[in-house]
Amino acid sequence: MTLLTWSERLALPCRAVAKLCGWLLLLLMAVILYDVIGRRFFATGSFKLQELEWHLHGAIAVLCFGYAYVENAHVRIDLVSQHMRRNTRLWVEIVAIVAFLIPFMALLTWYGYDFTLRSFQRGEGSPGGIGLPNRWIIKSMIPLGAVLTILGGLSVLLRALAALKRPDLEARI
Repeated sequence: MTLLTWSERLALPCRAVAKLCGWLLLLLMAVILYDVIGRRFFATGSFKLQELEWHLHGAIAVLCFGYAYVENAHVRIDLVSQHMRRNTRLWVEIVAIVAFLIPFMALLTWYGYDFTLRSFQRGEGSPGGIGLPNRWIIKSMIPLGAVLTILGGLSVLLRALAALKRPDLEARI
C-alpha cells in the first residue's frame, strides 16, 4: 500500500468527525437562537443553555483540529517558509510533526484521559449545581481531539514523505 493510501485512511476519521461537527454547528445555532429569543422576549434564562452553548462550541473547536491540519486550513507563519526551497519546507513539516505535534498531542491524550476519568469518577458537574451535570462528557473531547490531531498529523507526514519522492504532489501538502 502506498504512502498516499495510508495518508487518506488516516485522514478519514478527521473528515468524518468534521462532518459531524458541521451538524453540531447547526445544533449550536439553534440553541443560541432559542436562548437569545427566550431571554429577550420571554424573560427566560438558563445557565444550562449557556453551558450547552460553550460545550458545543468547545467540542467543535477541539474535534476539528485534525481536520484543519489535514486540509491545510490551520494557521501558518508563511513569512519564513515562503523563502525556503520546496524540500526544505517539506522537511520542516516532517520534523515539526515528529518532534512537536505528535509528542504534545500524545501528552494531551494521556493527561486528558486522566482528567476525564477523574471527572467521571467524581460525578463532576457544574459548580453550584445549576448548570449541566456529567462534566466528563465535555472533558472527554480533549483526548479525543488530540487523537484526531495525531491522525491528521500522521496523514500530513505521509503526504510530505511521498512529496519528497514525487514533486508533482506538492499541491496536496
